[in-house]
Amino acid sequence: MSDQELNHANPNADESSLINETSALETVSTHEVVSETTIVEPVATSAETAEAPTENVEAPTETVEATTKTAEVPAETVEATTETVEAHAETAEATTETVEAPAETVEATTIPATVKIEQDTSAADKRKEEKEKRKQLEEEQAAITDTIHADQSVIEVTVAERIKGGLRLDYNGTRLFMPASHFGLKRAPSDKELTDAVGTAIPVQIIEIQKDENGRRTVVASRRKLLRDSFFGSIKEGDIVEGTVSSLTTFGIFVDINGVEGMVHISRMASYRIADPSVLFKKGDHVKATVSGIDSEKGRLALSTKDFVSSPWDAVETKYPTGTVVKGTVKRFTDFGTYVEIEPGLEGLLRNADLVWGRRGVFAQDLLQEGVVIDLAVLNSSAEKKRIGLSLKHMKPNPWKTIQDTHPAGSNVSVTVSQVNPNGLLVNINEDFDGFVPRSKVRNVSGKNAFAIGDTFEATIVDSNGDTESLVLAPQYTDEELASIPQRNQNSGQNSGQRSPRDNRSGDPKVTLPDTPTITIMDLLSEAQKSNLKGS
Repeated sequence: MSDQELNHANPNADESSLINETSALETVSTHEVVSETTIVEPVATSAETAEAPTENVEAPTETVEATTKTAEVPAETVEATTETVEAHAETAEATTETVEAPAETVEATTIPATVKIEQDTSAADKRKEEKEKRKQLEEEQAAITDTIHADQSVIEVTVAERIKGGLRLDYNGTRLFMPASHFGLKRAPSDKELTDAVGTAIPVQIIEIQKDENGRRTVVASRRKLLRDSFFGSIKEGDIVEGTVSSLTTFGIFVDINGVEGMVHISRMASYRIADPSVLFKKGDHVKATVSGIDSEKGRLALSTKDFVSSPWDAVETKYPTGTVVKGTVKRFTDFGTYVEIEPGLEGLLRNADLVWGRRGVFAQDLLQEGVVIDLAVLNSSAEKKRIGLSLKHMKPNPWKTIQDTHPAGSNVSVTVSQVNPNGLLVNINEDFDGFVPRSKVRNVSGKNAFAIGDTFEATIVDSNGDTESLVLAPQYTDEELASIPQRNQNSGQNSGQRSPRDNRSGDPKVTLPDTPTITIMDLLSEAQKSNLKGS
């Protein structure tokens, strides 16, 4: 209960009792203040800080004295005393907080502005010693790498890491650099190949030692030569290899075989003639080839793919039997005909005699052009001889079968001389037929006894034979022209003891016989028969 509550509860209490209670309260307050002061004094460490708590303590003493003097008023004095005691408690707490603050101030003021550090002379000597050892080690490593480089020795290194431009290698603590182009036989290995090599041990050679302006060394290593020597030491002619087509040229293809480049010449691509390598191969194709030549010094391989490219001639007899109609491209001309490509690697021969039915002396270049596509008939095919005979004239009906109807014997035609030979004249009747004028049919008529190519004259068909495919003609002469032929001297042979010629009973004028036969067996043969004779 408070003092006021006590006073109201006992209003008859005497004055002496009130004074005693007041004295007791003063005694309690005094002990509390002394107790607070006792706690504060050990904390203070400086003179200035210790003075502040002392001043705070003096305030409660004055309050006590004021309380004693006013003890004569009971109720008011008790209330004032109670408030004073509470103030003392707050003052003690503030004093405690005030004392704690100087402790932080003391700690801050104990840190000096500068600190003197005495350096250990033995540590400097140790660093100098380590630097000298490192320099000595570098010199020893440099001497070792110089010797390896000079002797071209093979050393085993460990791939330490993948770096820009290649690989970082380690050889007994010495760092080496390997460019990516020297990792293998390939000029540009993949990033995966380089990355997968990290941590592996590989044999290398030191190929170069570089020094920069600061004297730093870069040791360059390679294993290309080791791999190439190993490859060419293990391969021989006749071996079968596999690779990838890296490039094509007009004369062949190049094949990459694990970094070694081999060439397949166009003549070794197939068992048949190839005009363009791109017909068979393209870049990136996987191919098999036979080693046909080795040049280890230059690092070259000659290859052949003949054994691995199927030949279209193998099935030519079943695919192109006689009578088959095919499309072909005119490739090149010869004196005896032209070659026509039916399919890649398969060419047939179209002879001049098989261009048209009834004309002789016609050449393929007179009727065709290179690169044109024409329809042809297959005459024959042979896988063993690798031959196909073609015909253009068989694409049309044979006019010789109706020659006696279209050009019967005794009919007159206008002809043009296309060829002149000792046996007679080859004349053109029309676009379908040529005829032959034997020398014996040419009479010694002025103006009609000598003809040149391009001359045109009237002729009579003497014989037309569809079986032998021949037309025989003779120039037309008038009676006056025949009468003008000089006659032979009948007495020229009597003086020399020769037998006189028989009389010309027919009354026809006599002509001078030619010095050479006027017609031969070849004149009676067809062009097909002549071709068969030449082929046999």
